[in-house]
Amino acid sequence: MAFYTDFAGHYDEVFPLRGDLLKFLDRELPPDGRLLDVGCGTGACCGYLANPRRSCLGIDLDPGMIAQAESRHPGAEFRILGMQEIGLLPAGEFTSVICLGNVLPHLPLESLPGFLSAVHRLLQPGGAWVFQTVNFDPVLGRRAHVFPVIRVPETSLTFHRAYENITPGRLEFVTALTDPDRAIFRGRETMFPLTSPSYRSLHPADRWTLIRHDADFNGRPFDPESDSGSVWIWRKR
Repeated sequence: MAFYTDFAGHYDEVFPLRGDLLKFLDRELPPDGRLLDVGCGTGACCGYLANPRRSCLGIDLDPGMIAQAESRHPGAEFRILGMQEIGLLPAGEFTSVICLGNVLPHLPLESLPGFLSAVHRLLQPGGAWVFQTVNFDPVLGRRAHVFPVIRVPETSLTFHRAYENITPGRLEFVTALTDPDRAIFRGRETMFPLTSPSYRSLHPADRWTLIRHDADFNGRPFDPESDSGSVWIWRKR
């Protein structure tokens, strides 16, 4: 996953923590206990959420991301660990598990049911499970999808993203980070997205209670036809 190692030093410039996300985290997560951030990247959410009442463990498969997280957020704990390995963590240890920033679709589809079972096992009763993805409902009906360019005025960086070779349950995520003189890096990763009905069906009612399904962190109602996000808030039964 060389893209993420190359991106680690620039990630917070391109994707800074926004006020709407911080308010969402404060509003939706238990204020104490222990939190697991799956695919924590450079650790910004853990750094924000860790306090004397709540400890935070951030995991990511990329060593470059974890190195950035450890240097920037000493108040939280970080570990190189993939999504398929969370079953190694102790059962019932966490009051909340989060997986933000479209991380979940990096997991191969055959591994997703086992991952969700592991999340359920890690949570205490009533614990919060929150994940965010792109709204793939309209995207999976296309051959390709190009995102708006992200510009960082302070450094003149531009970040380009697109989905190519889209088929049901699989696509290629193509990225490039450039400055005015050069391409800093280019990346291509395979992802395994699902539609919202499929994500819902993987959370049976005897194990999960759906609290809300929104389009963004401001609570805008989810629209399956809209090019927006998909933010799920569940509680373990």
